[in-house]
Amino acid sequence: MSSQRLIKLPHRVLLKLHGADTNVFLQGLITNDVTRGTDDVFLECSKGNQDVLVKEIVKYRLRKRVEISETSDQVFFEQNPSDKHEHRDPRFAGFGARIFGNPPSSEVSENREAYENLRRSNGIAEGADELADLLPFQANGDLLNMVSLDKGCYIGQELTARTAHTGVIRRRILPFECEGQVKIGADILDEKKNKVGKVISSDTTRCLGILQLSSFKSSKLTADEVSLTAKQPEWMPDKILANNKTRTSLTDS
Repeated sequence: MSSQRLIKLPHRVLLKLHGADTNVFLQGLITNDVTRGTDDVFLECSKGNQDVLVKEIVKYRLRKRVEISETSDQVFFEQNPSDKHEHRDPRFAGFGARIFGNPPSSEVSENREAYENLRRSNGIAEGADELADLLPFQANGDLLNMVSLDKGCYIGQELTARTAHTGVIRRRILPFECEGQVKIGADILDEKKNKVGKVISSDTTRCLGILQLSSFKSSKLTADEVSLTAKQPEWMPDKILANNKTRTSLTDS
């Protein structure tokens, strides 16, 4: 029996934000509520987007007492953690946990693709390459514990709140089964060859895409002439897909 319970994620890095103003600063910058944090906040991000993220943090920091640095800890994924694990993935309870540090090599697998396949199967997008330019609700932020609707003001709060309470969310990220490899960025077409979405991540059997919810039950979806089947993640309530022509927010009654 293999003892490799962890998958190394070399494309992810761990940053540390430290200082007396850290929580106040982040509370005014991001969609989630961090008021229950400490002066030390650890931030996991894509290695390829690290420099851009640090520049954005520095730009908004101004005179606030916040320092940012890269840690030496590596990032790992554990698929079957204990219920009391300190770092269970907050997006979806069934998506394992993170381990940070430098565990024994005997416990570590280098099979990153196993992690990516599991992530796509569960409909979880990750990193700037997949999430850039999307609004929080299009990225399923309201369903995956990324958005607080009862915190104070932050950058973009007005648009997020208005969308939650009065808007119609017509597009969301969904997982797909695919009958072959499709290119990232490929258009998703319906049976009438209308563009209804775009592929944002893919392997040979599954992919993630941003899709018009009204096309979820289309009789034929393709990308790069490869057949796709849209799937409903287990964490997505039925009403999100059932009410796609009216309201699709968790604030609905």
